[in-house]
Amino acid sequence: MAESSAQDDFAKLSADLATLRADVAKLADTLTTLAKAEGEAVGAAVRHQVKRGAARAEATATNLLDEGAAALQDAKERAQSLTSDVGGAIERNPFGAVVAALGIGFVFGLLTRSR
Repeated sequence: MAESSAQDDFAKLSADLATLRADVAKLADTLTTLAKAEGEAVGAAVRHQVKRGAARAEATATNLLDEGAAALQDAKERAQSLTSDVGGAIERNPFGAVVAALGIGFVFGLLTRSR
């Protein structure tokens, strides 16, 4: 009777092992499916964040470009105004302009000559 009980126990153990293997296989499949779903969700979130970042960078670049264009236009206007002011001063006082130019040239020559 001991042999029959041992054989029954072995058969039950074999059946339990088969059930355990099937359960482990199902668990592995479930974990794989869950990991794929989570990976896809994370990938979608990352893609969304990258798109948001790209849109923000594009908006910032556009704003900087607009600000740069405005600053360039302002600099052009100031340069034209300064040129106009200098031209007017030379026309009003040509002798003073020549003397100033000579003085600037003299100072520049002193500063750049070799010792």
